[in-house]
Amino acid sequence: MKFSVHLTLAALAGRGLQLAGAAAVEDAAASSAAKCCAVLEKSFPGKTFSATNQRNLYQKFIASYFSVNDRLTPTCAVSPKNTKDVAAIVGLLSKNACKFAVKSGGHGIVTGSSNIKEGVTVDLRSMRSVSLNKQKKTTTVQPGAKWIDVYNYLDPLGWAIPGGRAGTVGVGGLTSGGGNSFFAARYGFACDNVKRFEVVLGNGTVVEATNTTNADLFTALKGSQNNLGIITKFDFVAFEQSDLWGGTASYGKQTLPDQIKAFYEFTKNLKDDPYGSLIFIWSYFPKIPNEADRITITNLYEYTENLTGPVTTYPPPFKGFAPDSPIGPPTANTLRVANLSSLTGELNSPPELSNLYATLTLTNNVTILNEVARILSEEIEYYKNDTFLEYGSILLQPLPRLFTDRSVERGGNVLGLDRYEDDNIIFQLDLAWNGTQFDERARSVADKVMGDLTTYLEGEKALKDFQYINYAFQDQDPLGGYGASALGKIKAASKKYDVGQVFQKLVPGGFKLAGAGSGNKYNRTM
Repeated sequence: MKFSVHLTLAALAGRGLQLAGAAAVEDAAASSAAKCCAVLEKSFPGKTFSATNQRNLYQKFIASYFSVNDRLTPTCAVSPKNTKDVAAIVGLLSKNACKFAVKSGGHGIVTGSSNIKEGVTVDLRSMRSVSLNKQKKTTTVQPGAKWIDVYNYLDPLGWAIPGGRAGTVGVGGLTSGGGNSFFAARYGFACDNVKRFEVVLGNGTVVEATNTTNADLFTALKGSQNNLGIITKFDFVAFEQSDLWGGTASYGKQTLPDQIKAFYEFTKNLKDDPYGSLIFIWSYFPKIPNEADRITITNLYEYTENLTGPVTTYPPPFKGFAPDSPIGPPTANTLRVANLSSLTGELNSPPELSNLYATLTLTNNVTILNEVARILSEEIEYYKNDTFLEYGSILLQPLPRLFTDRSVERGGNVLGLDRYEDDNIIFQLDLAWNGTQFDERARSVADKVMGDLTTYLEGEKALKDFQYINYAFQDQDPLGGYGASALGKIKAASKKYDVGQVFQKLVPGGFKLAGAGSGNKYNRTM
């Protein structure tokens, strides 16, 4: 008995030392962050704010994040007005070994991806200008702009660039993660349409990256997110664009089998008419009183050919979804001819909630898709009485080889999709709930859904390594999913352009290179 008592006391003492050690580390981090903020306040008065300095600005800054997940409370935030400010700020943070995060639009849902608890957040919202050079067919955008800012500027001029499909998403985060768009079948991803990056490196210097200047950095920036520097300007290829046909169309759950077949055919045949764009959204709303109304199917259609008048029939790529198809007419729709500013207002998710995204990529095969639908129907039945969720959605998006061909034509990126000759599909799980007390329950739902799908798809050899980084869960490995060759390009650029490894050591948020290639929570075979 005495022996066990001594062991217990020793264990308690050890536990006490561990807690004291952890507290000491936290105190040291807080002290270091406070010193960093004091340096910034001295160098950037009026542009640095915290809970005790310009509190109103600080509170508005925290509230500007889309998801509750990333509404952390940094020791301070600093708001640069231009590239010169960003360079000076990064130089100070690097010199003083300050941990920091970088915020563009603040739409990411991975905790800490664009904010930090003990440290400094560089808030780029004041850098949101948009300009157009018609002669050079170039649109220059600063990283703090949201896509609605871009479209509001370009629409009246009759021009466009390939960008976000939800207006509230930031330019910086979407583009540096690849960036799917309505125009992907014609022009590739958003990152493929950048002609020039202006970048602040970890030592505070400013460089440009094009296909002829710092060409290795130019390629590596197309998909590496926050691993190489802070992008302060994007020069996008611009093109003339008038209104386009599109909007949402809603259907009953009984149309699911025909929806699956039509989605498969759309993806397979997109190369025949690359003006089409489609997002399939299958949602469950457990709090709706009438159980029959809880499951909805909503498709987002876009046809990007220049149009000037009303469209009376569905454009050719959408014939499988037309009212005279087996799917039948939608129960409600917003289909119309409109500009991008209008159409990109329809995919915005409700704010003020906690969110979880997870993703995988699967082969476009109708048999596989039908089995995936069956598995997901079982998951909905399993969780139908678990009403903590505000909603749970499954999004399917075409990822045909055509997108990669367009990327390669524009010089390529580091997404690694050139490994695949076949047509594929991006799968996204989107969960939303109100209250941090439900965080672990949401994670358990995601683990089961993604785990069951992964097991099936691996068995059918229909699962691809690629994971779209802008939809990835924090435990996934999207950088590793790019493949060894693409990941090697990012690592080489990091070693060459970030000699002090500032964006690996001092910017802890997001998906980092040190953990890349270690595997995927839902795919152990990578």
